[in-house]
Parts: sequence; C-alpha cells; structure tokens
Amino acid sequence: MAWDYVDKPMILQSMHDAGITSVAFVPAKMLDVCGQLHLNCILFDERLSGDLWSKPFDGERFRRNLAAVVKEQKISGALYGYHVKDEPPESDFPELAKATAAIKAFAPGKWPYINLFPGEGKSYDDYLEHFVEIVHPTALFYDRYSVIGDIGSGDFDPKFWMNLAQVRTVALRHQLPFWNIVLTSPHWRYRDLTPADIRLQVWGSLAYGVAGISYYKFISKELPILNADDLGNWRGGPLDQFEEKTPTWGWIRDTDRQIQNIAPIYLQLHSNDVYHFGAIPEGNHGPLETSLVKSLPDGDFVVGDFTGPQGNRYVMIVNKSLKRSAHCAAQFTSLPKDVRYVSPRTGQVKPFPAKYYWLGPGQGVLLELSGTK
Repeated sequence: MAWDYVDKPMILQSMHDAGITSVAFVPAKMLDVCGQLHLNCILFDERLSGDLWSKPFDGERFRRNLAAVVKEQKISGALYGYHVKDEPPESDFPELAKATAAIKAFAPGKWPYINLFPGEGKSYDDYLEHFVEIVHPTALFYDRYSVIGDIGSGDFDPKFWMNLAQVRTVALRHQLPFWNIVLTSPHWRYRDLTPADIRLQVWGSLAYGVAGISYYKFISKELPILNADDLGNWRGGPLDQFEEKTPTWGWIRDTDRQIQNIAPIYLQLHSNDVYHFGAIPEGNHGPLETSLVKSLPDGDFVVGDFTGPQGNRYVMIVNKSLKRSAHCAAQFTSLPKDVRYVSPRTGQVKPFPAKYYWLGPGQGVLLELSGTK
C-alpha cells in the first residue's frame, strides 16, 4: 500500500508501476482510474474524517454522512474501504466504534481504515486490546519508523521488533490480519534510506506474519488533506516533492516484485512463532525447543515459523544486518527430508542451495521444509 493522498492519474500510474496494489487515500473521482489500474483504494472524504487530523473524532457525523457518500458513488471493485482516523488516542475509541458499525451497516465488506499509534510495553498492550474490544475493527494497522542515526550508520531502532511482536500477539489472539506501515520518506530525525532499509522493514515484517505492508509516504511532501503540517525536511521518498521518481522508487519496485513472487504461497501460511539469532530485542525471544531452526551461525537473523494449509512447514529467514551479507546456513531442529526455497526472483519453488545461498543486507528467504512437523 502507498500511504498518501492521490488525486492525479499519473501518480497512481507511478504507484502501480512500482508494484503497489493498494492506495490510501483517494477522492471519489479517482475510483475509476484505480479500477483501470487494478488498485484497491481507501476513500477519503472530509465529510467522514473531518478537516483536521488532531480533532477528536465525531462518530455521529461519520454515521450521518456515510449513507450519502455511499449513495453518491458508482459501484467500484476498486473501493476497499473508508478513511476513518489516523493515530487515534484511546479517548476516541467509542466514537470510532460508531464509524465501524456504520460501515458494516451501509457498506458491508469495506474496511474502516484506522491506523494506530506505535508503542511498546503493557500500556501499549492495553491500547491494542481496548481498540479491538471497543472498536471491532476488521484489521489492525499501525506505524513504526525505525530508520535512525547517521547516514550509512546502519542504525535501526530495535523497538521495531518489539512493536511487531506485540501487534502480532493481539492480531493472532483475535484472528485479525495486521499491517505494518514502514518509513519510505524520511523526515524529522530519520536518516536517509538505503535499499537495505527498505528490504529489512518489509522482509522483517513478513517474518512476523503481516498481511500487508504500507509505505509512508510515497511523495516527499506534506499531506494535502486534514490540514496536515509541512514538516520541512521531507526527502527521499519514491517520488520527490515535484512528483518525480527517485532511487527509492526503484528500490521499492524491486522489493515489491520479490514479495509478489512469494505472495501466492506466503498468504496461505499461518504464523506459528518468531525468534531471533544474535541480538534478541526486548519483548522477543531466541530459538525454543519447538523452533524449526536451532542455529544460524553467521550473523544476526530473525526467523518466522509457519504452517501451510496441508500442514507442511515453512520458515522465513531474514538477515537483520543493514551492512553485511550473511550465509543462510540454517541448522534445523529436526532434519527435513527436503528443503526448497520460493525464489523471490521467479516465484518458483526449487531445491535450496544451502551451501551457496547468501542473504544480502535486509534480505529474506522463504523455505519449505518437507518431512518436518
């Protein structure tokens, strides 16, 4: 998903060409273009979301206006949901529940799009639980931007992993899909990106079982809705402030192509566990007796264990280094009869050349293990 407001067909085309499959957000006049480009979209309408991002949310206004908004629209397969609120405080939850109920009543099957604050610790667990219990969402969205330090430093905030672990736990408990919104247009204190930063944010999220990735932002300038402030130092997004392609556009296109190649298999999998080798972030753990991988001797890794629809087992192994490639020489707890990998280049499932297979900085690989429970 490209996280930005888009009212120009040429930008939607650029997003599509970069491998984007959904867009948040568009006005109603863009629904036909989204349909032509096979883009799912989240509709923004000021009558629903309001005109100022920092105002307390008004669920009654949303409900009153939604019926009219729905009636005005043409039937469009591109419409995926409606923008409701960005980073709501807990005090907004009862009003957000009215919006969610209204969408279920007037536009059944569409998403109430609400992206949550990042966080960690018990207070964040409570925030997530209360959101699910009160608002009754159809999915969890949250943002966590972790690209820190000086340019080229390779620094990456370990809270990225803690936040993923907590959202994953709540999502699994309530059987909800969850999406991670990651940084693609630096601002404030965030450093300029590298291709490895894009890969690690995406592949690292996949190891935790996310259902989708959202890129914040796609265009390196302020959001033209909700009276959003200009932060001044927007830079390096896929499109620059003049809506021209940057190197980041190519990095995202490359990563998106890889993920779309593994997606037909990945999206069938159920996440069983996530664990780390090397540095273990707070709120996470190393391999357990039940883990599919017992050792990865070369570097820092995050590993996700998965089960397929027929009970077959998979592991996703991600190199957490932003500077060094690492040999993917996994040692398994129970020796598989066969190990194959889903090629991120072709999507083919092929014998895994473990002796020779290395992961670039931030890169991941999905392995299928035969004969392992």
